[in-house]
Amino acid sequence: MNKRTLKFRAWDTVAKRFTYPDKGYQGHYVLTLNGEFFNLQNGSGGDEYIVQQWTGFVDRNGKDIYEGDIFSQEFDPIIFLDGKFMTNLRGARLFDLQEFWEDGQEPEVIGNIFENSELLNNE
Repeated sequence: MNKRTLKFRAWDTVAKRFTYPDKGYQGHYVLTLNGEFFNLQNGSGGDEYIVQQWTGFVDRNGKDIYEGDIFSQEFDPIIFLDGKFMTNLRGARLFDLQEFWEDGQEPEVIGNIFENSELLNNE
């Protein structure tokens, strides 16, 4: 059986910060099979959170790479599309994240869509 690690983070739209259920006491959090996130400690959940999955990759600094992370201003945020984690080189084509590592590149996460929206190019 192919065993893989699944990790998620949840953007709290009210508190404007990430919750990482794999860090700290995990019994406080529930992630339903339809992607809804609930914090049992404070009773919040549902539409208050936006769930993002870990891609299975880390950047050159050892930082976990999640959906919504941004490598550089030349690339769009990471998305999950057609069963793969992808990013788009602006004005060019989609890249499967696996391509970066196969090409020997080691990208660096410089931000994410929630905490660093100024990095997004709104052309």
